[in-house]
Amino acid sequence: MMYVLLFNLLLVLFRIAYVTFYPLDLTPEEAQYWDWSRHLDLSYYSKPPMVAYLNYATRNLLGVSELAVRITPIVLSFLLSMFTYMFVEKLFDRRSAIVASTLPQLTVGFSFNSLLMTTDAPFIFFWSLSVMLLFFAFEKNSLSLWLFSGFLAGLAFLSKYPAVFLLPSSLLFALVYKRHLLKHYKPYTSLLPAFLLSLPVLYWNYKHDFVSFKHVSTLASKSAGLINLSSFLEFIGGQLLLLSVIPFLLLPFLWLEGLKDEKKSFLVIFSLPPFLFFLILSLFKKVEANWSGFSYFTALILVSLYLSKSRLLIPTYGFCFLMFITTHFTPLLDIVGIGKLLPPRKDATKAGMGWYELGSVVSQLRKAEEKVISPHYQISAELAFYVKGNPRTYCMNLGRRMNQYDLWVKDYQGDAIFVDYRPIDERVLSASEQIIEEIRLPIFWRGEKIREFYIYKLKNLKKVEEKETIGY
Repeated sequence: MMYVLLFNLLLVLFRIAYVTFYPLDLTPEEAQYWDWSRHLDLSYYSKPPMVAYLNYATRNLLGVSELAVRITPIVLSFLLSMFTYMFVEKLFDRRSAIVASTLPQLTVGFSFNSLLMTTDAPFIFFWSLSVMLLFFAFEKNSLSLWLFSGFLAGLAFLSKYPAVFLLPSSLLFALVYKRHLLKHYKPYTSLLPAFLLSLPVLYWNYKHDFVSFKHVSTLASKSAGLINLSSFLEFIGGQLLLLSVIPFLLLPFLWLEGLKDEKKSFLVIFSLPPFLFFLILSLFKKVEANWSGFSYFTALILVSLYLSKSRLLIPTYGFCFLMFITTHFTPLLDIVGIGKLLPPRKDATKAGMGWYELGSVVSQLRKAEEKVISPHYQISAELAFYVKGNPRTYCMNLGRRMNQYDLWVKDYQGDAIFVDYRPIDERVLSASEQIIEEIRLPIFWRGEKIREFYIYKLKNLKKVEEKETIGY
């Protein structure tokens, strides 16, 4: 265990240094969730409230900084790795436990969920703890274990809605291997703490016309249609990247092989069904690569069990480490002359570039506490974090789908700073007396322009006639 502890402590130090010194600003999603923490509520438009609560805690403890935001996923990743070691060692053996608690940390998906403060960070943590505890609850049928597993499942639901997969996966395992437990009252007690923790989210949605469920439903059906091979192949490609190729290629064999053993079947049932759900969904619509990421907790334990006794172990570590380095430091690709493999426009790290620079320009332009406004929640959220003094920012609806800012009061009238990705909308221009000053700010990454901001200082902006939201 000492080697695992040392490995993970080194990763913690690396991630703290990376957040502190590497020029990766908060991504728009991170900035949005940070802004939620300044408006605490029972839930939010697109996600449950856990990410906002954790941001609220670290903001009050550590202040306003990228490290204060990202310290949560760094710590949760460390804790999960240690819990995984203890879990796998108890179920299988020490060598497999070492691999299971170190190799996933080098995969692209888990490494970025250990760095970026999105809803995936707390969700994967609480999902994984729930799964581990459910295993022992099934084995021992202890009332305390069932209640605690329900509590952790509730925390997972407060982190992200796919936590609902815990219920069908548990029922499937019980039907196949523990059918006698279905006649006992203890397993059903786990539903009580899970339901009680979920109740505030359900109540908030009741008060807000079930907007979160409309949003999730829209995501599940948007662009759906006849079989779309391009979205299917894009999903598969995303999984290859997230798992760093070799583990993903091993999984079909390991899922089938795992069904021959009860302990391994538990790992299969809590990984394969969620993965298949998103795989099938990708045949009909675009599915983001990270949506299935939580299912890889037990899947990677299966991979670790196999690799711990395979000649592929060292090559897998080597390839994962290579992917780990290149995805964290993408300019290295340009230095060695293979930048075309991942051009800046497809480089995922571009999402976190240029926001500090934008905030600095707006801070210099904003002399008299003007309101800060954008028609895009991504810009509004980033400006809330990076503009000096962290002002409240506003998101104007000029024809887009709903977001959290639409649920907050929009008292933005008066002198204002307006920021967009394109020249100012005519409706905004006509609602203000004049443009006092305007700036165009191009943002470059790896020598290529990745976006451009249009910044306007407006005199006496009046209420703009906003459009109805275009969907959820």
